[in-house]
Amino acid sequence: MLLAGNSSTFFSGCSKTGIPGASILGVVLLANLLDQTRQAVGVLLPLLIAADLFAVSWYRRHADWKLIRKLLPFTLCGLGLGFWVLQLDEAVNFNLLLGSLVLAILLLDLLRSRLGMENMPRHPIYVALLGCAAGFSTTIGNLAGPVMSLYLLSLGLDKQAFMSSMAWFFLIINLIKVPIFVFTGMITAESLPLSLYFLPGIVLGALCGRLLFKIIPQRPFQIVVQLLAVLAAARLILTSVA
Repeated sequence: MLLAGNSSTFFSGCSKTGIPGASILGVVLLANLLDQTRQAVGVLLPLLIAADLFAVSWYRRHADWKLIRKLLPFTLCGLGLGFWVLQLDEAVNFNLLLGSLVLAILLLDLLRSRLGMENMPRHPIYVALLGCAAGFSTTIGNLAGPVMSLYLLSLGLDKQAFMSSMAWFFLIINLIKVPIFVFTGMITAESLPLSLYFLPGIVLGALCGRLLFKIIPQRPFQIVVQLLAVLAAARLILTSVA
């Protein structure tokens, strides 16, 4: 279990520092390992915060703080909505919901590109929708990575600004989520030792992600992020109907 758990968290660490979107593999593998999605989400959050700290320490200087400040109020609204939906745990198919959300954002971005609507991602309504979507998806499954990745790509950010903005945004949001997860029983005295056991995978993943980030050029980086977002959505939807 120790090896399998660290193998799953490796992808989460790599996602935070080098390959955004790879975290979906870590989330799915850990959920399968622990047999309970809620337990896996609670175990993973402290580890994601650790990975966020690695990312912030390396990419802290290039964040688009104007963008982050615009997103945060709407993200908090999404957190509140996600907290409410968590109370409906038995009635909601979270995987189908999240997979459909990622696909909708991807299709919307493709439509934007086709129509030449380059300023759409900066429109206040679009910012509000994406902020709410990120807050909602991160609360119910630690799966806002694909949502935010697609959004930041649509803004045309370079690699450094992309990673820095992601790092700061998720560090802030994940810290805010801690009391919510404690209150809902997803972070417990039993889950914290598991988080500690799986920490080496996060550290190794973060270091490997940093190395990959240095060697991947801008265009392939964008393609990898988009591809992983599509795979994440497909994996979530297929899991929901299996």
